[in-house]
Amino acid sequence: MAGAVVTDDDLIDFVLHADENEPALTQARIALAKWDSLTEYLGLDDATTEAHTQERRAAIYTRLGLSPEVARAFTERIGVFEKQSTTISKVFEPWYLAERKLRTSVYWDNYEGYLRDVKGWPASSISSLDETTTEVIERLSRPTRPEAKQTKGLVVGYVQSGKTANFTGVVAKGIDAGYRLIIVLSGTIEILRAQTQRRMDMELVGVENILAGQDPTDPAVLKELDYQQDEEWKAERFVKHGDALNLPGVVEIARVTSHRSDYKRLPQAMTKLKFARKNKQKPLNDEENLFHSGAYVAVIKKNSASLRKLIQDLKPLKNDLAELPVMIIDDESDQASVDTTNPAKWKKGSKENRKRTRINHLITEILELCPRAQYVGYTATPFANVFVDPDDERDLFPADFVLSLHRPPGYMGVQEFHDVGKRWDDEEKTVATSNELAHIRPLVGDMETDPLGRIKELQEALDAWVLSGAIKKYREAHSDFLYRHHTMLIHESVKKADHADTAYDVRSVWSKAKFNSTEGLTRLAKLYRDDFVPVMEARAAGAPIPASFEELKPYIGAALAEITIDDDPVLIVNSDKEIEAQQKKLDSKPIRSGESL
Repeated sequence: MAGAVVTDDDLIDFVLHADENEPALTQARIALAKWDSLTEYLGLDDATTEAHTQERRAAIYTRLGLSPEVARAFTERIGVFEKQSTTISKVFEPWYLAERKLRTSVYWDNYEGYLRDVKGWPASSISSLDETTTEVIERLSRPTRPEAKQTKGLVVGYVQSGKTANFTGVVAKGIDAGYRLIIVLSGTIEILRAQTQRRMDMELVGVENILAGQDPTDPAVLKELDYQQDEEWKAERFVKHGDALNLPGVVEIARVTSHRSDYKRLPQAMTKLKFARKNKQKPLNDEENLFHSGAYVAVIKKNSASLRKLIQDLKPLKNDLAELPVMIIDDESDQASVDTTNPAKWKKGSKENRKRTRINHLITEILELCPRAQYVGYTATPFANVFVDPDDERDLFPADFVLSLHRPPGYMGVQEFHDVGKRWDDEEKTVATSNELAHIRPLVGDMETDPLGRIKELQEALDAWVLSGAIKKYREAHSDFLYRHHTMLIHESVKKADHADTAYDVRSVWSKAKFNSTEGLTRLAKLYRDDFVPVMEARAAGAPIPASFEELKPYIGAALAEITIDDDPVLIVNSDKEIEAQQKKLDSKPIRSGESL
Protein backbone atom coordinates (compact mmCIF):
# COMPACT_ATOMS: atom_id res chain seq x y z
CA MET A 1 0.00 0.00 0.00
CA ALA A 2 3.03 2.31 0.31
CA GLY A 3 2.75 5.12 -2.24
CA ALA A 4 -0.90 4.42 -3.01
CA VAL A 5 -3.23 7.38 -3.51
CA VAL A 6 -5.68 7.81 -0.63
CA THR A 7 -8.71 10.04 -1.13
CA ASP A 8 -10.22 12.17 1.62
CA ASP A 9 -13.23 9.86 1.73
CA ASP A 10 -10.95 6.82 2.16
CA LEU A 11 -9.02 8.53 4.96
CA ILE A 12 -12.18 9.67 6.75
CA ASP A 13 -13.62 6.15 6.56
CA PHE A 14 -10.41 4.68 7.96
CA VAL A 15 -10.10 7.19 10.82
CA LEU A 16 -13.71 6.78 11.93
CA HIS A 17 -14.07 3.01 11.54
CA ALA A 18 -10.64 1.42 11.98
CA ASP A 19 -10.20 -1.04 14.82
CA GLU A 20 -9.03 0.62 18.03
CA ASN A 21 -5.74 -1.31 17.94
CA GLU A 22 -5.04 -0.80 14.21
CA PRO A 23 -1.28 0.01 14.04
CA ALA A 24 -1.69 2.98 11.68
CA LEU A 25 -4.34 4.53 13.93
CA THR A 26 -2.08 3.93 16.95
CA GLN A 27 0.78 5.73 15.20
CA ALA A 28 -1.54 8.62 14.37
CA ARG A 29 -2.60 8.91 18.01
CA ILE A 30 1.03 8.94 19.19
CA ALA A 31 2.06 11.54 16.58
CA LEU A 32 -0.86 13.87 17.35
CA ALA A 33 -0.26 13.52 21.09
CA LYS A 34 3.41 14.50 20.66
CA TRP A 35 2.51 17.55 18.58
CA ASP A 36 -0.28 18.47 21.02
CA SER A 37 2.28 18.44 23.86
CA LEU A 38 5.22 20.31 22.29
CA THR A 39 6.23 23.44 24.17
CA GLU A 40 6.86 25.24 20.89
CA TYR A 41 4.97 24.55 17.68
CA LEU A 42 4.86 26.97 14.76
CA GLY A 43 1.98 27.11 12.32
CA LEU A 44 2.36 27.92 8.63
CA ASP A 45 2.43 31.63 9.47
CA ASP A 46 5.01 31.02 12.26
CA ALA A 47 2.33 31.81 14.84
CA THR A 48 2.75 29.97 18.15
CA THR A 49 -0.08 28.12 19.85
CA GLU A 50 -0.49 26.86 23.42
CA ALA A 51 -0.01 23.15 24.01
CA HIS A 52 -3.06 20.92 24.65
CA THR A 53 -5.54 23.30 22.98
CA GLN A 54 -7.89 23.20 20.00
CA GLU A 55 -5.87 26.07 18.50
CA ARG A 56 -2.75 23.87 18.58
CA ARG A 57 -4.61 20.99 16.96
CA ALA A 58 -5.95 23.30 14.23
CA ALA A 59 -2.39 24.47 13.53
CA ILE A 60 -1.29 20.82 13.23
CA TYR A 61 -4.05 20.06 10.73
CA THR A 62 -3.07 23.13 8.72
CA ARG A 63 0.61 22.10 8.64
CA LEU A 64 -0.44 18.62 7.51
CA GLY A 65 -2.62 20.08 4.76
CA LEU A 66 -5.75 18.25 5.87
CA SER A 67 -9.14 19.26 4.56
CA PRO A 68 -11.74 20.48 7.08
CA GLU A 69 -13.66 17.20 6.68
CA VAL A 70 -10.60 15.03 7.41
CA ALA A 71 -9.63 17.28 10.33
CA ARG A 72 -13.10 16.86 11.85
CA ALA A 73 -12.79 13.08 11.54
CA PHE A 74 -9.44 13.08 13.34
CA THR A 75 -10.80 15.30 16.12
CA GLU A 76 -13.86 13.07 16.51
CA ARG A 77 -11.76 9.90 16.82
CA ILE A 78 -8.60 11.32 18.45
CA GLY A 79 -9.38 14.17 20.85
CA VAL A 80 -6.86 16.77 21.94
CA PHE A 81 -4.32 15.10 24.20
CA GLU A 82 -4.64 16.39 27.76
CA LYS A 83 -1.70 17.17 30.02
CA GLN A 84 -0.88 14.04 32.08
CA SER A 85 0.88 15.54 35.09
CA THR A 86 1.00 18.49 37.45
CA THR A 87 4.45 19.93 38.11
CA ILE A 88 5.92 22.21 40.76
CA SER A 89 9.33 23.24 39.51
CA LYS A 90 12.14 25.75 39.74
CA VAL A 91 12.98 27.61 36.57
CA PHE A 92 15.17 25.30 34.51
CA GLU A 93 17.11 25.39 31.25
CA PRO A 94 15.20 23.33 28.65
CA TRP A 95 17.57 21.16 26.64
CA TYR A 96 16.11 17.72 25.98
CA LEU A 97 13.81 18.35 23.01
CA ALA A 98 16.54 20.18 21.09
CA GLU A 99 19.11 17.46 21.87
CA ARG A 100 16.65 14.71 20.94
CA LYS A 101 16.54 16.06 17.39
CA LEU A 102 20.34 15.89 17.11
CA ARG A 103 20.86 12.26 18.17
CA THR A 104 19.47 8.80 17.78
CA SER A 105 16.93 7.75 20.39
CA VAL A 106 17.28 3.98 20.01
CA TYR A 107 16.60 2.97 23.60
CA TRP A 108 13.50 5.14 23.94
CA ASP A 109 12.19 4.20 20.48
CA ASN A 110 12.63 0.48 21.16
CA TYR A 111 11.08 0.79 24.62
CA GLU A 112 8.10 2.60 23.10
CA GLY A 113 7.83 -0.09 20.42
CA TYR A 114 8.02 -2.85 23.04
CA LEU A 115 5.17 -1.34 25.05
CA ARG A 116 3.08 -0.99 21.90
CA ASP A 117 3.82 -4.27 20.08
CA VAL A 118 4.62 -6.73 22.88
CA LYS A 119 2.73 -5.45 25.90
CA GLY A 120 -0.16 -4.07 23.87
CA TRP A 121 -0.26 -0.62 25.44
CA PRO A 122 -2.82 1.73 23.86
CA ALA A 123 -1.58 4.86 22.11
CA SER A 124 -2.98 7.12 24.84
CA SER A 125 -0.86 5.42 27.51
CA ILE A 126 2.30 5.53 25.39
CA SER A 127 1.77 9.22 24.60
CA SER A 128 1.19 9.96 28.27
CA LEU A 129 4.41 8.14 29.19
CA ASP A 130 6.36 9.99 26.50
CA GLU A 131 5.22 13.36 27.78
CA THR A 132 5.72 12.70 31.50
CA THR A 133 9.17 11.16 31.03
CA THR A 134 10.18 14.16 28.97
CA GLU A 135 8.96 16.45 31.76
CA VAL A 136 11.31 14.62 34.13
CA ILE A 137 14.37 14.34 31.88
CA GLU A 138 14.28 17.95 30.71
CA ARG A 139 14.48 19.14 34.34
CA LEU A 140 17.71 17.23 34.88
CA SER A 141 21.09 18.70 33.99
CA ARG A 142 22.20 18.35 30.37
CA PRO A 143 24.83 15.56 30.29
CA THR A 144 27.24 17.63 28.15
CA ARG A 145 26.88 20.73 30.31
CA PRO A 146 30.40 22.14 30.97
CA GLU A 147 29.82 22.94 34.65
CA ALA A 148 28.64 20.33 37.16
CA LYS A 149 25.07 20.74 38.42
CA GLN A 150 23.07 18.33 40.56
CA THR A 151 19.29 18.13 40.41
CA LYS A 152 16.95 16.55 42.95
CA GLY A 153 13.34 15.85 42.10
CA LEU A 154 10.36 13.70 43.08
CA VAL A 155 7.76 11.93 40.92
CA VAL A 156 4.51 11.07 42.71
CA GLY A 157 2.21 8.46 41.21
CA TYR A 158 -0.74 6.35 42.29
CA VAL A 159 -0.13 2.96 43.91
CA GLN A 160 0.64 0.35 41.22
CA SER A 161 0.01 2.91 38.49
CA GLY A 162 3.07 2.52 36.28
CA LYS A 163 5.86 4.27 38.18
CA THR A 164 8.30 1.54 37.09
CA ALA A 165 7.33 2.10 33.46
CA ASN A 166 7.87 5.81 33.98
CA PHE A 167 11.36 5.56 35.43
CA THR A 168 12.33 2.92 32.85
CA GLY A 169 11.33 5.47 30.21
CA VAL A 170 13.36 8.17 31.96
CA VAL A 171 16.39 5.84 32.02
CA ALA A 172 15.92 5.02 28.31
CA LYS A 173 15.83 8.70 27.38
CA GLY A 174 18.70 9.38 29.78
CA ILE A 175 21.00 6.80 28.15
CA ASP A 176 20.12 8.13 24.69
CA ALA A 177 20.93 11.65 25.91
CA GLY A 178 24.30 10.76 27.47
CA TYR A 179 23.89 9.56 31.06
CA ARG A 180 26.46 6.83 31.48
CA LEU A 181 25.97 5.46 35.00
CA ILE A 182 22.42 4.58 36.04
CA ILE A 183 21.84 3.55 39.65
CA VAL A 184 18.35 2.26 40.46
CA LEU A 185 17.65 1.89 44.18
CA SER A 186 14.89 -0.69 44.33
CA GLY A 187 13.23 -1.82 47.55
CA THR A 188 14.80 -3.30 50.64
CA ILE A 189 14.41 -7.03 49.91
CA GLU A 190 15.95 -9.09 47.13
CA ILE A 191 12.72 -10.21 45.45
CA LEU A 192 11.76 -6.60 44.72
CA ARG A 193 15.25 -5.76 43.46
CA ALA A 194 15.31 -8.85 41.21
CA GLN A 195 11.82 -8.01 39.93
CA THR A 196 12.95 -4.52 38.90
CA GLN A 197 16.17 -5.90 37.36
CA ARG A 198 14.22 -8.39 35.24
CA ARG A 199 11.73 -5.74 34.13
CA MET A 200 14.49 -3.38 33.01
CA ASP A 201 16.46 -6.19 31.36
CA MET A 202 13.37 -7.34 29.46
CA GLU A 203 12.04 -3.96 28.36
CA LEU A 204 15.14 -1.75 28.10
CA VAL A 205 18.54 -3.45 28.32
CA GLY A 206 17.66 -6.07 25.73
CA VAL A 207 18.91 -9.43 24.52
CA GLU A 208 22.11 -8.19 22.89
CA ASN A 209 23.31 -6.31 25.97
CA ILE A 210 22.39 -9.19 28.30
CA LEU A 211 24.39 -11.66 26.19
CA ALA A 212 27.23 -9.14 25.75
CA GLY A 213 28.51 -10.91 22.65
CA GLN A 214 28.30 -14.42 24.11
CA ASP A 215 26.82 -17.34 22.22
CA PRO A 216 23.48 -18.31 23.85
CA THR A 217 23.79 -21.85 22.47
CA ASP A 218 27.07 -22.43 24.31
CA PRO A 219 26.34 -24.67 27.34
CA ALA A 220 28.86 -22.73 29.44
CA VAL A 221 27.08 -19.47 28.63
CA LEU A 222 23.66 -21.01 29.27
CA LYS A 223 24.80 -22.13 32.71
CA GLU A 224 25.60 -18.54 33.70
CA LEU A 225 22.71 -16.85 31.89
CA ASP A 226 20.09 -15.24 34.15
CA TYR A 227 17.10 -16.17 32.12
CA GLN A 228 17.65 -19.58 30.51
CA GLN A 229 14.56 -20.92 32.34
CA ASP A 230 12.52 -17.74 32.02
CA GLU A 231 9.34 -18.30 30.00
CA GLU A 232 9.43 -14.77 28.57
CA TRP A 233 13.05 -15.22 27.47
CA LYS A 234 12.27 -18.57 25.83
CA ALA A 235 9.25 -16.99 24.10
CA GLU A 236 11.55 -14.22 22.78
CA ARG A 237 9.61 -11.50 24.56
CA PHE A 238 12.74 -9.64 25.72
CA VAL A 239 13.36 -6.50 23.65
CA LYS A 240 15.89 -6.73 20.82
CA HIS A 241 17.80 -3.73 19.47
CA GLY A 242 19.30 -5.44 16.43
CA ASP A 243 21.45 -3.44 14.03
CA ALA A 244 20.48 -0.17 15.76
CA LEU A 245 23.32 -0.80 18.23
CA ASN A 246 25.76 -0.27 15.35
CA LEU A 247 24.52 3.24 14.60
CA PRO A 248 26.87 6.17 15.39
CA GLY A 249 26.37 7.52 18.91
CA VAL A 250 24.43 4.46 20.14
CA VAL A 251 26.18 2.90 23.12
CA GLU A 252 25.94 -0.56 24.60
CA ILE A 253 24.59 -1.12 28.11
CA ALA A 254 26.60 -3.18 30.59
CA ARG A 255 24.74 -4.61 33.57
CA VAL A 256 26.62 -4.10 36.82
CA THR A 257 24.03 -6.26 38.61
CA SER A 258 22.04 -9.26 37.40
CA HIS A 259 18.69 -10.89 38.03
CA ARG A 260 20.36 -13.35 40.36
CA SER A 261 22.75 -11.00 42.07
CA ASP A 262 22.78 -7.62 43.78
CA TYR A 263 25.94 -5.50 43.55
CA LYS A 264 29.16 -7.41 44.23
CA ARG A 265 32.70 -6.07 44.31
CA LEU A 266 34.78 -8.96 43.04
CA PRO A 267 35.35 -10.20 40.46
CA GLN A 268 32.48 -8.53 38.59
CA ALA A 269 33.08 -4.90 39.50
CA MET A 270 36.76 -5.01 38.51
CA THR A 271 35.78 -5.47 34.90
CA LYS A 272 32.98 -2.92 35.05
CA LEU A 273 32.79 0.83 35.51
CA LYS A 274 35.59 1.62 33.05
CA PHE A 275 34.92 4.78 31.08
CA ALA A 276 37.00 5.05 27.92
CA ARG A 277 37.84 8.41 26.36
CA LYS A 278 38.16 8.70 22.59
CA ASN A 279 39.85 12.07 23.01
CA LYS A 280 41.87 12.21 26.22
CA GLN A 281 42.36 15.95 25.82
CA LYS A 282 38.66 16.57 26.38
CA PRO A 283 36.40 15.99 29.42
CA LEU A 284 34.60 12.66 29.71
CA ASN A 285 31.23 14.37 29.23
CA ASP A 286 32.32 16.05 26.00
CA GLU A 287 30.25 14.76 23.07
CA GLU A 288 33.32 13.24 21.42
CA ASN A 289 33.87 11.01 24.47
CA LEU A 290 30.38 10.59 25.87
CA PHE A 291 28.85 9.01 22.79
CA HIS A 292 31.70 6.53 22.43
CA SER A 293 31.59 5.36 26.05
CA GLY A 294 29.28 2.57 27.21
CA ALA A 295 26.52 2.99 29.77
CA TYR A 296 26.30 1.00 33.01
CA VAL A 297 23.11 0.05 34.84
CA ALA A 298 23.08 -1.10 38.47
CA VAL A 299 19.84 -2.16 40.16
CA ILE A 300 20.64 -2.20 43.87
CA LYS A 301 18.44 -2.79 46.88
CA LYS A 302 18.56 -0.28 49.72
CA ASN A 303 20.85 -2.40 51.84
CA SER A 304 23.89 -0.94 53.56
CA ALA A 305 26.22 -3.79 52.51
CA SER A 306 25.34 -3.45 48.81
CA LEU A 307 25.61 0.33 48.84
CA ARG A 308 28.96 0.25 50.64
CA LYS A 309 30.37 -2.11 48.00
CA LEU A 310 29.26 0.29 45.27
CA ILE A 311 30.81 3.25 47.09
CA GLN A 312 34.10 1.37 47.51
CA ASP A 313 34.23 0.79 43.76
CA LEU A 314 33.28 4.38 42.94
CA LYS A 315 35.95 6.01 45.09
CA PRO A 316 38.94 5.04 42.86
CA LEU A 317 37.07 6.60 39.91
CA LYS A 318 36.95 10.05 41.50
CA ASN A 319 38.52 11.83 38.51
CA ASP A 320 36.09 10.23 36.06
CA LEU A 321 33.11 10.83 38.35
CA ALA A 322 33.80 14.56 38.35
CA GLU A 323 32.91 14.54 34.65
CA LEU A 324 30.47 11.61 34.49
CA PRO A 325 26.73 12.17 33.99
CA VAL A 326 25.05 9.94 36.59
CA MET A 327 21.35 9.25 37.10
CA ILE A 328 20.04 7.89 40.41
CA ILE A 329 16.48 6.55 40.45
CA ASP A 330 15.14 5.94 43.96
CA ASP A 331 12.12 3.65 43.74
CA GLU A 332 9.81 3.95 46.78
CA SER A 333 11.93 6.86 47.90
CA ASP A 334 9.97 7.27 51.14
CA GLN A 335 11.21 3.84 52.26
CA ALA A 336 14.63 3.72 53.99
CA SER A 337 16.03 6.67 52.00
CA VAL A 338 14.76 9.46 54.26
CA ASP A 339 16.83 10.49 57.28
CA THR A 340 14.58 9.80 60.27
CA THR A 341 16.95 10.89 63.02
CA ASN A 342 15.54 13.33 65.57
CA PRO A 343 15.92 16.93 64.29
CA ALA A 344 16.04 18.16 67.88
CA LYS A 345 19.36 16.37 68.23
CA TRP A 346 21.10 17.09 64.94
CA LYS A 347 20.18 20.76 64.84
CA LYS A 348 22.58 21.28 67.74
CA GLY A 349 25.50 20.40 65.47
CA SER A 350 26.27 21.12 61.82
CA LYS A 351 24.27 19.48 59.07
CA GLU A 352 27.51 18.22 57.56
CA ASN A 353 28.56 16.31 60.66
CA ARG A 354 25.25 15.07 61.93
CA LYS A 355 24.68 11.33 62.28
CA ARG A 356 22.24 10.22 59.60
CA THR A 357 20.32 6.98 59.25
CA ARG A 358 22.43 4.38 57.43
CA ILE A 359 20.77 4.28 54.01
CA ASN A 360 20.32 8.04 53.86
CA HIS A 361 23.99 8.51 54.75
CA LEU A 362 25.12 6.12 52.00
CA ILE A 363 22.91 7.70 49.32
CA THR A 364 24.17 11.17 50.19
CA GLU A 365 27.74 9.82 50.06
CA ILE A 366 27.12 8.60 46.50
CA LEU A 367 25.84 12.06 45.61
CA GLU A 368 29.01 13.59 47.04
CA LEU A 369 31.17 11.24 45.00
CA CYS A 370 29.23 12.07 41.82
CA PRO A 371 28.96 15.87 41.45
CA ARG A 372 27.01 15.47 38.20
CA ALA A 373 24.50 13.01 39.70
CA GLN A 374 20.79 13.62 39.11
CA TYR A 375 18.54 12.21 41.84
CA VAL A 376 14.89 11.37 41.08
CA GLY A 377 12.71 9.77 43.74
CA TYR A 378 9.53 7.85 42.91
CA THR A 379 6.76 7.22 45.42
CA ALA A 380 3.01 7.00 45.91
CA THR A 381 3.30 8.35 49.47
CA PRO A 382 5.43 11.51 49.40
CA PHE A 383 4.75 12.76 52.92
CA ALA A 384 8.17 11.84 54.33
CA ASN A 385 10.03 13.23 51.31
CA VAL A 386 8.54 16.71 51.46
CA PHE A 387 9.39 17.00 55.18
CA VAL A 388 13.10 16.54 54.53
CA ASP A 389 15.04 19.61 55.70
CA PRO A 390 15.10 21.88 52.61
CA ASP A 391 18.09 23.82 53.98
CA ASP A 392 20.32 20.73 54.06
CA GLU A 393 21.83 20.67 50.56
CA ARG A 394 23.38 17.24 51.18
CA ASP A 395 20.01 15.62 51.89
CA LEU A 396 17.38 14.36 49.45
CA PHE A 397 14.79 17.14 49.56
CA PRO A 398 13.27 17.47 46.04
CA ALA A 399 14.43 21.06 45.73
CA ASP A 400 14.19 21.28 41.93
CA PHE A 401 10.85 19.75 41.05
CA VAL A 402 7.89 17.65 42.18
CA LEU A 403 5.88 16.05 39.40
CA SER A 404 2.51 14.47 40.16
CA LEU A 405 1.37 11.89 37.63
CA HIS A 406 -2.33 11.86 36.80
CA ARG A 407 -4.40 8.69 36.99
CA PRO A 408 -3.45 6.55 33.99
CA PRO A 409 -6.17 5.18 31.68
CA GLY A 410 -7.70 1.97 33.01
CA TYR A 411 -6.28 2.47 36.52
CA MET A 412 -7.98 0.48 39.30
CA GLY A 413 -7.80 2.42 42.54
CA VAL A 414 -9.83 3.41 45.57
CA GLN A 415 -12.73 4.92 43.66
CA GLU A 416 -13.13 1.76 41.57
CA PHE A 417 -13.76 -0.26 44.74
CA HIS A 418 -15.43 2.30 47.03
CA ASP A 419 -18.31 4.74 46.56
CA VAL A 420 -16.17 7.87 46.78
CA GLY A 421 -18.31 10.99 46.84
CA LYS A 422 -21.53 9.14 45.95
CA ARG A 423 -24.90 9.97 47.49
CA TRP A 424 -27.83 7.61 47.45
CA ASP A 425 -30.67 10.11 47.88
CA ASP A 426 -32.03 9.58 44.36
CA GLU A 427 -30.45 6.27 43.35
CA GLU A 428 -30.92 2.74 44.58
CA LYS A 429 -27.79 1.13 45.98
CA THR A 430 -27.27 -2.18 44.17
CA VAL A 431 -24.30 -4.25 43.00
CA ALA A 432 -24.74 -2.53 39.63
CA THR A 433 -24.49 1.00 41.04
CA SER A 434 -22.36 0.57 44.16
CA ASN A 435 -18.69 -0.39 43.89
CA GLU A 436 -18.64 -1.29 47.57
CA LEU A 437 -21.60 -3.68 47.31
CA ALA A 438 -20.01 -5.29 44.27
CA HIS A 439 -16.41 -5.58 45.45
CA ILE A 440 -16.03 -5.07 49.23
CA ARG A 441 -16.92 -7.61 51.90
CA PRO A 442 -16.66 -6.30 55.48
CA LEU A 443 -14.46 -8.21 57.93
CA VAL A 444 -15.41 -8.03 61.61
CA GLY A 445 -13.80 -11.16 63.01
CA ASP A 446 -10.78 -10.58 65.23
CA MET A 447 -8.08 -12.89 66.59
CA GLU A 448 -8.66 -11.73 70.18
CA THR A 449 -12.33 -10.74 70.42
CA ASP A 450 -13.96 -12.97 67.79
CA PRO A 451 -11.58 -15.79 66.74
CA LEU A 452 -14.35 -18.06 65.39
CA GLY A 453 -15.74 -15.23 63.26
CA ARG A 454 -12.25 -14.56 61.91
CA ILE A 455 -11.77 -18.21 60.91
CA LYS A 456 -15.16 -18.21 59.18
CA GLU A 457 -14.18 -15.09 57.22
CA LEU A 458 -10.84 -16.65 56.27
CA GLN A 459 -12.69 -19.70 54.92
CA GLU A 460 -15.01 -17.53 52.85
CA ALA A 461 -12.08 -15.51 51.53
CA LEU A 462 -10.27 -18.69 50.48
CA ASP A 463 -13.47 -20.00 48.90
CA ALA A 464 -13.80 -16.76 46.93
CA TRP A 465 -10.18 -17.07 45.81
CA VAL A 466 -10.75 -20.60 44.52
CA LEU A 467 -14.00 -19.61 42.79
CA SER A 468 -12.44 -16.58 41.11
CA GLY A 469 -9.60 -18.81 39.91
CA ALA A 470 -12.13 -21.24 38.45
CA ILE A 471 -13.96 -18.39 36.70
CA LYS A 472 -10.66 -17.26 35.16
CA LYS A 473 -10.10 -20.80 33.86
CA TYR A 474 -13.65 -20.86 32.48
CA ARG A 475 -13.18 -17.53 30.69
CA GLU A 476 -9.86 -18.62 29.21
CA ALA A 477 -11.62 -21.68 27.78
CA HIS A 478 -14.58 -19.71 26.38
CA SER A 479 -12.98 -16.46 25.15
CA ASP A 480 -9.69 -14.73 24.30
CA PHE A 481 -9.11 -13.77 27.95
CA LEU A 482 -5.70 -14.71 29.38
CA TYR A 483 -4.75 -14.45 33.05
CA ARG A 484 -1.09 -14.64 34.07
CA HIS A 485 -1.50 -14.38 37.84
CA HIS A 486 -3.85 -15.48 40.58
CA THR A 487 -2.61 -14.24 43.94
CA MET A 488 -4.30 -13.56 47.27
CA LEU A 489 -2.83 -11.17 49.82
CA ILE A 490 -3.58 -11.57 53.52
CA HIS A 491 -2.28 -8.71 55.63
CA GLU A 492 -3.39 -8.34 59.24
CA SER A 493 -0.32 -6.85 60.90
CA VAL A 494 3.05 -5.18 60.26
CA LYS A 495 4.75 -7.46 62.82
CA LYS A 496 6.72 -10.41 61.45
CA ALA A 497 5.74 -12.63 64.39
CA ASP A 498 2.08 -12.05 63.55
CA HIS A 499 2.73 -13.08 59.92
CA ALA A 500 3.79 -16.54 61.09
CA ASP A 501 0.62 -16.85 63.22
CA THR A 502 -1.57 -15.78 60.29
CA ALA A 503 0.16 -18.26 57.96
CA TYR A 504 -0.48 -21.06 60.50
CA ASP A 505 -4.19 -20.21 60.64
CA VAL A 506 -4.50 -19.97 56.85
CA ARG A 507 -2.78 -23.34 56.38
CA SER A 508 -5.10 -24.85 58.97
CA VAL A 509 -8.24 -23.51 57.26
CA TRP A 510 -6.94 -24.54 53.84
CA SER A 511 -6.16 -28.09 54.93
CA LYS A 512 -9.69 -28.57 56.26
CA ALA A 513 -11.51 -26.89 53.36
CA LYS A 514 -12.24 -30.12 51.40
CA PHE A 515 -12.89 -28.17 48.19
CA ASN A 516 -13.47 -31.27 46.06
CA SER A 517 -15.77 -33.02 48.56
CA THR A 518 -19.56 -32.79 48.66
CA GLU A 519 -19.24 -30.52 51.70
CA GLY A 520 -16.75 -28.21 50.02
CA LEU A 521 -18.59 -28.03 46.70
CA THR A 522 -21.88 -27.28 48.51
CA ARG A 523 -20.18 -24.39 50.28
CA LEU A 524 -18.66 -23.08 47.02
CA ALA A 525 -21.97 -23.42 45.18
CA LYS A 526 -23.81 -21.32 47.79
CA LEU A 527 -21.15 -18.57 47.68
CA TYR A 528 -21.21 -18.64 43.88
CA ARG A 529 -25.00 -18.30 43.61
CA ASP A 530 -25.46 -15.79 46.45
CA ASP A 531 -22.47 -13.52 45.79
CA PHE A 532 -20.67 -14.11 42.49
CA VAL A 533 -23.64 -14.50 40.13
CA PRO A 534 -25.42 -11.20 41.00
CA VAL A 535 -22.18 -9.24 40.61
CA MET A 536 -21.20 -10.93 37.34
CA GLU A 537 -24.66 -10.42 35.85
CA ALA A 538 -24.42 -6.71 36.67
CA ARG A 539 -20.79 -6.09 35.78
CA ALA A 540 -19.33 -8.80 33.52
CA ALA A 541 -19.36 -6.36 30.57
CA GLY A 542 -19.57 -9.11 27.98
CA ALA A 543 -17.16 -11.55 29.64
CA PRO A 544 -18.40 -15.17 29.61
CA ILE A 545 -20.49 -16.25 32.63
CA PRO A 546 -21.10 -19.94 33.45
CA ALA A 547 -24.75 -20.85 32.98
CA SER A 548 -24.71 -22.72 36.29
CA PHE A 549 -22.41 -23.89 39.05
CA GLU A 550 -22.39 -27.32 37.39
CA GLU A 551 -20.85 -25.75 34.28
CA LEU A 552 -18.18 -24.07 36.43
CA LYS A 553 -17.40 -27.16 38.53
CA PRO A 554 -14.80 -28.76 36.19
CA TYR A 555 -12.73 -25.57 36.28
CA ILE A 556 -12.53 -25.64 40.09
CA GLY A 557 -10.32 -28.69 39.84
CA ALA A 558 -8.15 -26.98 37.18
CA ALA A 559 -7.71 -23.92 39.41
CA LEU A 560 -6.88 -26.02 42.47
CA ALA A 561 -4.29 -27.97 40.47
CA GLU A 562 -2.35 -24.78 39.73
CA ILE A 563 -2.86 -23.31 43.20
CA THR A 564 -1.45 -26.45 44.84
CA ILE A 565 1.30 -27.03 42.26
CA ASP A 566 3.81 -27.09 45.13
CA ASP A 567 1.44 -28.62 47.70
CA ASP A 568 1.36 -25.87 50.33
CA PRO A 569 0.13 -22.66 48.66
CA VAL A 570 0.96 -20.34 51.59
CA LEU A 571 4.01 -18.07 51.45
CA ILE A 572 5.30 -15.53 53.95
CA VAL A 573 7.14 -12.73 52.17
CA ASN A 574 8.55 -10.18 54.57
CA SER A 575 12.34 -10.59 54.41
CA ASP A 576 15.12 -12.04 52.26
CA LYS A 577 15.56 -14.84 54.79
CA GLU A 578 11.94 -15.95 54.43
CA ILE A 579 12.15 -15.72 50.63
CA GLU A 580 15.29 -17.85 50.44
CA ALA A 581 13.68 -20.50 52.64
CA GLN A 582 10.69 -20.70 50.29
CA GLN A 583 12.31 -19.95 46.93
CA LYS A 584 10.92 -23.00 45.16
CA LYS A 585 7.35 -22.22 46.15
CA LEU A 586 7.82 -18.57 45.31
CA ASP A 587 7.84 -19.40 41.62
CA SER A 588 4.17 -20.46 41.75
CA LYS A 589 3.16 -17.47 43.91
CA PRO A 590 -0.40 -18.31 44.97
CA ILE A 591 -0.77 -16.74 48.44
CA ARG A 592 1.48 -14.16 50.02
CA SER A 593 1.20 -12.84 53.53
CA GLY A 594 3.39 -9.98 54.64
CA GLU A 595 3.79 -6.25 54.73
CA SER A 596 6.13 -6.12 51.77
CA LEU A 597 3.61 -6.99 49.08
